[in-house]
Amino acid sequence: MKSVKTLFIAGLVLILTGSVIYALDCNVSFESVLRTQMSGFGQANDWVIDNQTDFCNFWDQAHMLMFPTPPCPDIDFSTYVVIVTAMGMQRNGCYNTEIYCIEEDQQGNYTVYVRDTVPGKGCFCPMMMVCPLHAVKAPIPTGTVTFSHSQFVMNCGGGGWK
Repeated sequence: MKSVKTLFIAGLVLILTGSVIYALDCNVSFESVLRTQMSGFGQANDWVIDNQTDFCNFWDQAHMLMFPTPPCPDIDFSTYVVIVTAMGMQRNGCYNTEIYCIEEDQQGNYTVYVRDTVPGKGCFCPMMMVCPLHAVKAPIPTGTVTFSHSQFVMNCGGGGWK
């Protein structure tokens, strides 16, 4: 009986606070094209690339800190787009960003879910400026693309990685 009462109270709290538990329907398959902390993109931004010329320009800028720049891969832009999230310049190596889910609604609109990792308590982070970026290849959407960012705080506890 105590567990039923606890569940009732927890449910009531969720209703009163407006909190909703929502399971993501990650129904769009995607493949990472590039994930790096050392991109050439110092400003935070999200965008979609739909042609090879723009993709190769992006590729060159993303690799501007690397020598030699790796060749720009061919993407079949008649089938795919490249979806990019860049976190902008951050003050240490514990920052990162990741596209972890793409959800398509009934109208063909994509919601791209991005997890931005930031350091928490007790983390010993590499002391270097980073520009985290993640780019994925996904089927061309028939609607719009929106991005939903969530922040993940990496708490390292008693002074280091766990």
